[in-house]
Amino acid sequence: MFVTNHVLSGVVIGQLLARQPVTAFAVGVASHLVLDAVPHWGCETYTPEGSARFLRAARVDGFVGLGTMALGVGCVSSGSRLATVAAVAGAVLLDVDKPVKHFFDLELFPRFVNRVHGRIQNDSPDGFGRELAWGLAFVGMDATAVNLRRRFERTPPTP
Repeated sequence: MFVTNHVLSGVVIGQLLARQPVTAFAVGVASHLVLDAVPHWGCETYTPEGSARFLRAARVDGFVGLGTMALGVGCVSSGSRLATVAAVAGAVLLDVDKPVKHFFDLELFPRFVNRVHGRIQNDSPDGFGRELAWGLAFVGMDATAVNLRRRFERTPPTP
């Protein structure tokens, strides 16, 4: 799953768990595993061509994901910002190993974590459309969740 989609899912989680940042982080991590298990785009990385294709996609997705993080965190209310940052951090955490491995040749997580994360992947070269559909669905969920959260925070409690 593109990291951008993990970021977008984190924004929704942050809105739903606005007062519980620790729980939002944990649910963000769990959401990463769930999203990686659904069919999504991926390419063979064990060939030179596949590796180059993956890196091209990862560069674009990385920059779009960083922009999405900034936009998502910037759009939420101050009352839900900490939980949103926590949820997004949890949602992307398991993919931080890829740039760390690429740039520093370090294994960030223990083999067990990498093995579990690798086994749940459900990617295929023809999954790009599904990947985009997930992203669009999350954008809609984000917009709805942010607007509902803002409305909820403006509504005075009933006596």
